[in-house]
Amino acid sequence: MNEVRLELLLGKQVYDLEGKAVGRLEEVKAEARGADLYVVEYHLGAYSLFERLSALAIGRAVLTAIGAARSGSKKAVPWDKLDMRDLEHLRVTCRETTLQTLN
Repeated sequence: MNEVRLELLLGKQVYDLEGKAVGRLEEVKAEARGADLYVVEYHLGAYSLFERLSALAIGRAVLTAIGAARSGSKKAVPWDKLDMRDLEHLRVTCRETTLQTLN
């Protein structure tokens, strides 16, 4: 079993297969299975930061007020689509266009 200190990954830029920045890793979703927690997806983008801080409604208002709110600014990456072999250069193993956009 591999272990990664997730707090060290928060805020890191994530790139797609073509080297294009997709967003910063801001939130990790996990689910309990018995006594263990399993990562199910990673959330990228500014909205995800506010989600992590439990301030999503406020964050939306702030981003809208400064003109930074835009469609697709929160993306979900399935747990198995994030390449973590190099923790300083995180990559998704798919094209950005295939990632689910969250509201």
